[in-house]
Amino acid sequence: MQNTKKNSLRELHGARLFGFSMGNFGIMLMMMLTGSFSYNFYVYTIRVDSILVSIGSTLSMVTMAFMSIVFGVLLDNTKPKKLGKRRPYILIGLPIWLISTVLVYLPPWIPPESLAMANTVLYWPTAIWYWSLSVIRSIFGVLLMMVYRSIVPEISQTLKNRKKIATVSTNLLILSSIIGTGFPIIIMSLVDDSTNVGFWTTSGKFIMNIMPTISIIFSIPATICILVSFFSIDESFHLTDSDFEKKKIKDSFKNLFIPAKDKEYMKFMAAGVSTQTSQYVLSFTIIPFIAYVLGRNLPAAQISVFYILYIVIKMTVNFSWLFIWKMLMRRQKNIIKTFRLNMIFMVVAAFFELVFFIELSVPLRLIFFIITFGTVLGSSYSITLFTSPILNEMVDRGAEMNLIENNQGLKMNKDEVVTRISGAYSGLMMFATSMVGALSSTIFGFIFQGENSQNPVILTLGLMSMGLFQIVALVFLQLFKVKFKES
Repeated sequence: MQNTKKNSLRELHGARLFGFSMGNFGIMLMMMLTGSFSYNFYVYTIRVDSILVSIGSTLSMVTMAFMSIVFGVLLDNTKPKKLGKRRPYILIGLPIWLISTVLVYLPPWIPPESLAMANTVLYWPTAIWYWSLSVIRSIFGVLLMMVYRSIVPEISQTLKNRKKIATVSTNLLILSSIIGTGFPIIIMSLVDDSTNVGFWTTSGKFIMNIMPTISIIFSIPATICILVSFFSIDESFHLTDSDFEKKKIKDSFKNLFIPAKDKEYMKFMAAGVSTQTSQYVLSFTIIPFIAYVLGRNLPAAQISVFYILYIVIKMTVNFSWLFIWKMLMRRQKNIIKTFRLNMIFMVVAAFFELVFFIELSVPLRLIFFIITFGTVLGSSYSITLFTSPILNEMVDRGAEMNLIENNQGLKMNKDEVVTRISGAYSGLMMFATSMVGALSSTIFGFIFQGENSQNPVILTLGLMSMGLFQIVALVFLQLFKVKFKES
């Protein structure tokens, strides 16, 4: 970490910037691997009823929601020690999170074949296994995420540098998503019949054997990346800048009212929640959409090619749109204005997904898929360019507006307040997005129950609904009145 000469503000540069960002890469790599495919694994291969699987996803999101609040307060109220204030929690959360992530793909029980062949099954032993691991994985996963989210306002204190961190992190996020979601899709392209992957089939047996192996292999670079980030984070300023005083837990939880009472932050949070909801829709619909809409009335061999094509499209459009949005943000020098434009593009492209109601030739399907879905996907993955710096700026704004008192009744300076409320701001945002994720999981579990999970109309409407959530986000962002000093 380096200090700028001007005002001695802390910034991340060079190896420390890259090292810090590698932590997010490691976390997202494993989360993408399980989050993008575990639902499909349990519904389409293990053949557990989608409602039971959705309950697991809901439990995961609810756990993340409440634990984000708990860990946000805990991290804010931790007294800095030699290893730091927030980063020691990385070593606590990492082992259990990794083990539970790998075990997701090793269910010890599966439904009776005679029942599963006809349809998905309400099979409780496997469901309880999935629920338990989902909760454990969420508890320790959210601990890791809260460390990285809440620490940025402390180690990077300028909007320019926060944009730089967001750019590096978004590049690595896209890379992790391509790898994490790409491997399961490549596997789907290798099976004999991607529309029939029940555990008793040759395709299903292949998936059940390969996914645990991939999880174990992925856990190795993920661990290395997270440990690199641990050693890249420098929190020594806590030991020299202030004398930290721990507060009672009850008083620490009161800091949650600071972001909750900030009307502008609540508008921004509502926009962020709506945007995140559209991404949940994407994770539920994309794999079956490729099989049953894009590959409608086509042989299994051609559908397998579409899965490979999806990886190529994802790799191309995500980095292309990231470059476009980064250039537009730099030229416009208005992060909010560029964020709004990003949402408008997604809305228009999402509604154009309705073209798949028409019976199109295969080449036209692919062209429209690249144009419409490519725009939605690329712009969606670029959102972190905007949300991360804005969140960190709102923490600074909250600290300036709420100079809270220490145990002696004296007003703390801005930096001291930031370290007291950063976790509260990040925790409240994650609470809201996770609760909406839980609701989305439940709703989509009911929508995609039984034959609906393969219904082209339902899947197309599901993907199109991303545009509706972006409209809601756009409305809230239009009401957002805070202006930032761009550099």
